[in-house]
Amino acid sequence: MEKENAMRGSLLTVSRRFAAGIDVSEDAVRLAIISRRLKANSSICVERLETVPLDEGVVVRGDFLDRPAIVAALRTAFERLPVNGTRRALRCAMGLPSSATHTLSVPLTQLIEPRKMRMSGSSGDPSGVLEPAVLAEAERALGMERASLAVDWSVQRRSNGLSTVSIAATQRRFVEARVEVAAQAGIALSAIDGEPGSALRAMRHAGSTEFDADSRYLVCWAESTGMHGWVVNAGEIENEGRYPTPEFRTIGEALRDLAGDAAPPHCIYVGGNLELMERGGFSTLAISALFDCPTLPFEAAPFCNGAANIDDVLKHSPRFAVAFGLALREVLQ
Repeated sequence: MEKENAMRGSLLTVSRRFAAGIDVSEDAVRLAIISRRLKANSSICVERLETVPLDEGVVVRGDFLDRPAIVAALRTAFERLPVNGTRRALRCAMGLPSSATHTLSVPLTQLIEPRKMRMSGSSGDPSGVLEPAVLAEAERALGMERASLAVDWSVQRRSNGLSTVSIAATQRRFVEARVEVAAQAGIALSAIDGEPGSALRAMRHAGSTEFDADSRYLVCWAESTGMHGWVVNAGEIENEGRYPTPEFRTIGEALRDLAGDAAPPHCIYVGGNLELMERGGFSTLAISALFDCPTLPFEAAPFCNGAANIDDVLKHSPRFAVAFGLALREVLQ
């Protein structure tokens, strides 16, 4: 029977891409396995959802303080997966919390001159002109030497012709810690990505299947350090913000400013640690009343497609937005 399962898994990997999203938060390790057929516009299928609790103090603000405990939790989560070709073919991505990551967006013309912009090409940086400027900007923003930083960046082309450079930087030790604990658990990471961006990716994907292409809606993701919010309009990010910040006294004020004076949103998607929002006096019902529109929690359930052995509680848990978004990154590449 084991040999038949292994053969079936090997055959599946020929026609499907499988990926694992690993969210190591302060309370648990969450694992999402999703797959997608290797052809354009194929639907996403959730294969497995697993969670392994962590004791308090094991992870604090992105720091892995008790690595053996994290390694043990990772092993437990992956040992629950079927041993077949599918498991061996997994592309694995792990999250990096916002508390450990500094993100900024800089006009391209601020980093390099127009003449050098043409040298760098229409995409990427084939002449190596832009990268030194990006590293210098990350060094300036974080106040740390570039040798101690891990930096990722991309050029965003705007419809008005003005391009910006999105930069994400973190201390190298945070990246190294994740690579090392994964390796000790027998996991080879293919990517490390920010948790807020991963949660946004998951909820935008859910929105693309739920709403019309031209819909305008809010996405909110709650974590231990606060709330991140985005306005999605016709599939694109119109605005973004977070709370707490000095200029806003309440979450409601922050959300009103985020939504702006344009047409009210059709819906609000929420994910992450919603209990924190409720303890802060702002429930999903309060958000609905603020904008007079429905508030929907992120759920993996619509993408489970009858997959067996997935706990109903996990299917409907908004805490799986990060793990889902991390895995989604890998199957879409």
